[in-house]
Amino acid sequence: MKKILALLLILPLTINAIIVRNNSTSPTSEDSLSIIFYSLDSLGNSTTADSVFVLVVNPNGIISCKDSLIISDSRVTSTSIRSKQFYSFKEQVSNLDGDGLVGQYFLSILAYNSNLELLTPNQYDFQIISSKFSQQLDATDDSVIVKGGVIDSSMIASSIWNAPQSNHTSISTFGKYLDTEISGISSGSGIYSVSIFAYDSSANQVIPGVGFAIRNLDQSALLALGTGENNGEVTFNLNADSLILIPSLYGYIFDAYDTMVVTGAMADTVFGYKFIPGTSGNPYLTRVYGFLYDINGVAEVGEEVTVSLIGDGVRYNSVILTPTQISTVTDTVGYFYFDIIPSDSLQPEGSKYEITINKKDGSIFRKRVQVPSQALWLLDW
Repeated sequence: MKKILALLLILPLTINAIIVRNNSTSPTSEDSLSIIFYSLDSLGNSTTADSVFVLVVNPNGIISCKDSLIISDSRVTSTSIRSKQFYSFKEQVSNLDGDGLVGQYFLSILAYNSNLELLTPNQYDFQIISSKFSQQLDATDDSVIVKGGVIDSSMIASSIWNAPQSNHTSISTFGKYLDTEISGISSGSGIYSVSIFAYDSSANQVIPGVGFAIRNLDQSALLALGTGENNGEVTFNLNADSLILIPSLYGYIFDAYDTMVVTGAMADTVFGYKFIPGTSGNPYLTRVYGFLYDINGVAEVGEEVTVSLIGDGVRYNSVILTPTQISTVTDTVGYFYFDIIPSDSLQPEGSKYEITINKKDGSIFRKRVQVPSQALWLLDW
């Protein structure tokens, strides 16, 4: 009787490179390699393995390690999820790297099923570095070599910080804030301690977690940033001045362009109330919403806002959509919304909407946008 030998080629399973070290003295987790591998049958279904073959090639293309393990080896762990078999392999890197060269290695793990006489190749890359990855980042030089010379941190500072600070001081008010310490921007760098509380005027309780931004009156400089504590309070260090306080928290509306006059150590309160725009009720539509205010922070009431598709022949599945405008008007708080089909559900790909604000004074503002596929999307201009 003649025997027929069948050869089965299986597409190797691969993953991206892993960064490791190879210390052999007091090794840590950074000095070991842990990977998942599989054993598959001829249909690509998960099956068990009897043994494992390990092959490692170093950066010079030389085999640095070759080994065969039974599946019960302590370096191999097996588990199953809904009757699907999975394996993991863990080994100290210094046992795989041969001479321990720094660089990129190629690792192949072949899972063998003796009953089926099948080998499943699993391929991996790992890179050995000489020190902790965080230390390598810390040791990165602060200079960049470019054609014609070297740019270091002092030159960068002179170009984007020192020179603008000097120039703006003489021709504008923006430059005077460029000498503020970066670490001071979080809470301010002024001499007066100012506490601000966020309060829910509809529920008569404090609002925790409100984000605050402090700007000068013409909004040419950001002076401080902070987030409210559980008691609704945030504290800044500010100088005497008239400033704009900008609170923000999803689900709340606050007075726009709230002005605060700092004359010394003080406390102030901002008021907001809950506002949930809701969803369209149709899982295939996105609610696009926004607010319209004038330059003084007053809500623009009764202003017309329209939305329309750009161009002809836009389709949703097999339906052709017309570029007909849909219109609405802003309510008493300047709020408006549309429930429309997200752009990635339309054909051709990348279809955009045009949103137009037609003000009563004759001003017209237009913006073209791609609407994301999500329940709610806040429009900014």
